[in-house]
Amino acid sequence: MKRTGIATFIISVAIIASSCSREDRFQSVYDLYQTHTVFNISVANNTRTKGDMDHVTTYNADKNHAYIKNEVDLGIVGVNDLGNTTIKNDYVKVIDGVRRADIINSNLSIETVNLTSYYPYVKDVSYREDGAFVVAFTPDEIKMGPLASEPVKMNCSRGYESVDLNFHHITNHIGFKVCDVTADEQLRGLMNVKKIVLHGMPTEGLFISNGSEEHWAPQSKHNVALVVYEGYEHVLYGEENAQFVATDALSDDKADCNRFYVVPEEIRADKHFLEVFFDVDDFVYDGTSYRGAKNVSHRIPLVDVLPDNMMELGLQYTFVLGMNLGTIYRAIEFTADVEDWNDVFSGKVLDFDNE
Repeated sequence: MKRTGIATFIISVAIIASSCSREDRFQSVYDLYQTHTVFNISVANNTRTKGDMDHVTTYNADKNHAYIKNEVDLGIVGVNDLGNTTIKNDYVKVIDGVRRADIINSNLSIETVNLTSYYPYVKDVSYREDGAFVVAFTPDEIKMGPLASEPVKMNCSRGYESVDLNFHHITNHIGFKVCDVTADEQLRGLMNVKKIVLHGMPTEGLFISNGSEEHWAPQSKHNVALVVYEGYEHVLYGEENAQFVATDALSDDKADCNRFYVVPEEIRADKHFLEVFFDVDDFVYDGTSYRGAKNVSHRIPLVDVLPDNMMELGLQYTFVLGMNLGTIYRAIEFTADVEDWNDVFSGKVLDFDNE
């Protein structure tokens, strides 16, 4: 997975014990043992803000981290050094305040296994011959901000194992700020935003992991419409006064921002765009009074905003939506001129004596 030039920050999400006892589960000729494997959790968050068009400008976002809920299980997959999947989608549960999984060492049949975990647990996981596993995340699971861990090599010959899992974000976290960037001073500060809708961003898909190689195969079958905002707020002028878009209001506090998770994919002109609905106040332009407008809508494409029109896995995007009334609501000037007559002779003689 591409990490070049991306700042990584580590925070502690859960502090749990580092070891636990070994217990006999079966008494048979094979003498199988079950090991309680304990997992220590941390989360790495990659954050970057994008945008270089007139209507979407750059903004330096703060860092936000995911939260792993104790009541939500992790899933875990293990692939041995031969490329064989030996642990298939086991649960990692919180038991007595400790997040752990029960793994039978004798079933692993090799000294070490590469463990990869993901959050939240998903029943629908499939496996490929090359050792990759595929998690089918639904929209409800995407809403939780899914995570995946870096592969960790576990020594199966030990009686117990404490494994440190470093999770990273595998979707995109998107939010908006909004401001008035109208150049014409007479048209500034007239807009009241009513609704912002983001079209085309997938909210489900197949996450495919093969060691350090990870990618998504979006599964959205229709144009997803995400309502970013619905309310009635005056839009302030200037990028320096841009406000975060909350669910039903505009706010100066980033904590109020209505952020959501989507599956990264290529941005296309025919699919990904913002639709903004707003009212325009009555105004005076060059000494003439004009009546405002109701329920004005404008479509803003997202193509050519991101480098190579690609959303990078694991990044947080904050777009500043610069609403420009000068390009939407302005007078049209007309000029008039009169050309000379064109002379046309039909070539037919009109004879008054042809009765």
